[in-house]
Amino acid sequence: MADDFEDDAAGDVSGLEEKLPDWYREIFPAGPRDGFYEKLGEHALIHVARDPGTLVVTFDNLSDAGYPGYDIRPWAEKFIRDNGWSHLGVVAQGPTWFRDARLIARMEALRDQGFFEGYARVVMTGTSMGGFGALAFADLAPGCEVVAFSPQTTLARDLAPWERRFARGRDQDWSLPRSDAAEHSSAAAKVWVICDPFLQEDMRQVGRLPRDNVTLLKAFGQGHKTALVLRRMELLKAVIARAVAGELSEDWYYRSTRGRKDIYLYRKVMEDHLASRGKEHRIPRLVAAFKARRQAQRQARAAATSPGS
Repeated sequence: MADDFEDDAAGDVSGLEEKLPDWYREIFPAGPRDGFYEKLGEHALIHVARDPGTLVVTFDNLSDAGYPGYDIRPWAEKFIRDNGWSHLGVVAQGPTWFRDARLIARMEALRDQGFFEGYARVVMTGTSMGGFGALAFADLAPGCEVVAFSPQTTLARDLAPWERRFARGRDQDWSLPRSDAAEHSSAAAKVWVICDPFLQEDMRQVGRLPRDNVTLLKAFGQGHKTALVLRRMELLKAVIARAVAGELSEDWYYRSTRGRKDIYLYRKVMEDHLASRGKEHRIPRLVAAFKARRQAQRQARAAATSPGS
């Protein structure tokens, strides 16, 4: 039935449907899921209710922040959807470090309304700025599990005067609540921090966390892009999936990441690491070993696919 207020010309909507993000297809009025979308200044909350027992909360990182398209997706949206977990994505439209009074108040209101208590298991995750978010909001769901890749704990100048990175982040309003993630992460049952021990700034940030519930997974030679290196190794999804299942362990992590030396990004990070320590003479040997492994892998693949193999 036509709307009494509808114009005769409904407007050109050709091509709109394929631009719609998958999460919206799930929660729009005729979709199969409950959920919501809320715009809060430079942030948005996107919730899709799937598995009633498991909620994954993700926070955008700098690479995702500022996406201009209508088909925006929270960090890890497709992976979470494919696994059927419920999802709350905290989306940022810039290097905000989630320093927004409205966003903070809304997240705390969700806690007060029992939103997080409605799930038996809650996992919060993100990388860099997103890792800060996962730590800073962890106490909204006491007993949750946090997986933070190369996170910061604060960019407040009085708390981390040595931090010189992320200039636009440091210029945010750090007088707002939840400006020190070290004060809010202790409510989590378990905090997994994936961090390169060679990167002094990251280690100083992580060193501010209380140690009673934190397990540091050392990402040797992965620099600040630990999540990206894990993705190149096809391990990023496995790390999060194991955390959601309660099966992430130090033993599994270190066994699984032995192949990092075959990732080009690892080689570049290690070259920079050696150069910064005055050990440039070791770089040629590093490069030669990397190329030799790559050549051996190509030969092995060729032998496996050759006729008669």
